[in-house]
Amino acid sequence: MLTRRALPVVLFFLLLGVPFLLRAVMSAGTTNAPSQAVARVIVISPHAEPIRTEFADAFSLWHQRHYGQTAAVDYRIYGGASDIVRYFESARRTLFASLGTYKVDVVWGGGDELFDRRLKQGGYLQGVRLPDDVMHRAFAQRDINGLPLYDLSSDPPQWFGTALSSFGIVYNRDALRHLGLADPKTWSDLRDPRYRGWIILADPMRSGVARTAYMIVVERAMQDAIERGDSADGGWARGMGLIRQIAANARLFTDNGTVVPAIVGSGDAAAGMAIDFQARSQVDAVQQGDAGSSRLGYIEPAGATAINPDPVAMVKGAEHAELAQHFIEFLLSEDGQRLWNTRAGAPGGPKHTSLRRLPIMKAVYDSPTNFTDAVNPYVSSGSFNTSRSRTATFGILAELIQVSCIDCLDDLSDTRRLILACPSADKLDARLGVFPFDQREALSRMKQMAAASPLDRLELQRRWTDDFRREYAGLRREAVR
Repeated sequence: MLTRRALPVVLFFLLLGVPFLLRAVMSAGTTNAPSQAVARVIVISPHAEPIRTEFADAFSLWHQRHYGQTAAVDYRIYGGASDIVRYFESARRTLFASLGTYKVDVVWGGGDELFDRRLKQGGYLQGVRLPDDVMHRAFAQRDINGLPLYDLSSDPPQWFGTALSSFGIVYNRDALRHLGLADPKTWSDLRDPRYRGWIILADPMRSGVARTAYMIVVERAMQDAIERGDSADGGWARGMGLIRQIAANARLFTDNGTVVPAIVGSGDAAAGMAIDFQARSQVDAVQQGDAGSSRLGYIEPAGATAINPDPVAMVKGAEHAELAQHFIEFLLSEDGQRLWNTRAGAPGGPKHTSLRRLPIMKAVYDSPTNFTDAVNPYVSSGSFNTSRSRTATFGILAELIQVSCIDCLDDLSDTRRLILACPSADKLDARLGVFPFDQREALSRMKQMAAASPLDRLELQRRWTDDFRREYAGLRREAVR
């Protein structure tokens, strides 16, 4: 007989096991499903398949060379950053409560906000003391423009950046020509009404990349307000208003931020927000002929993007802790770092696919042999970067975009269409371009949401959505007077 204590664990394993059984059957013999006889580290990751495969193969060779033992990476793929958090929240009440383990050794990828604000604060990570020589080589400097490259607030650190990411606009030149638009240069270019129905955005409730990109837009507006002598709170409202105007041009919000460049590349959208390496890879994928021209372009708005570390961490209760530390050390080694940006097929590079990501190890930029992108983020980053002082609302940002833009997208789009067609277009569009409340109210709502039960959260979201619908209805009435 199963005890009442054991029953949730059994049910969890049954639910968890079905997709992995199917994956094992369909992917037998791949590096993602190593033989049980091989030492293996279990890694949960949102990274795309080329990154997972290339690093798994390279780690196996590196581990054999350094430790005389074959090792393999066994990936768990649940989706994006929010899906990973949901896994840990569910497993804490079942697996970890009963067995003291999450049945995962390492979390890898998803952005520093996922690691520092959600996984670390949730208590899902454990510190790792890496050898001094590993730390000194990987982190010649502790931060980039004030943003930590690894966890500086814990001893030992609970996460370590492995690559650097930036954010920008991917655009389709053919579609822009059709719309009579020039190449975009700034975030605010995307609110041009000629983009209506031609913007593709990602849902920040599902995509950590999207949430970070929207936060950068808001941060830039806050910094602009400060430089004008205005309040950061008011700047926050203008940044959120800009997101509303951009969203009014959106054809849809996709669940996965990684597909935005591909949708733009297909011509189904003219532009979208994207993370650097995914956009550059798509630009390469549609390159035309030997001349290197492409119908796609990618730009990072000058002084209005951020360079963030993309971390790795050991999970609390890791069953293969020693191998997990070896995997982290490999990611931070020069071999692991060069894998990010070395051309596929070149010595020290990936076997099949150029990954086009920026290494975090500063020293590798001194000898960028066979690098796919001649970008040194330690030189090109400028003075603006994301700052903890401007990201206090990160925890509520996705919900506010959901209730103001996603849940009432048709209302928002129709409202702006009517506004721009009326004699008072400038005045009414300026009102749409400022959120109806500022950062202080957003922080109050974040506390309210955090204290609410799941049922009460749904009620809050419904109420807030209705508030925005009423605001848009009022603007429409003024537009058609």
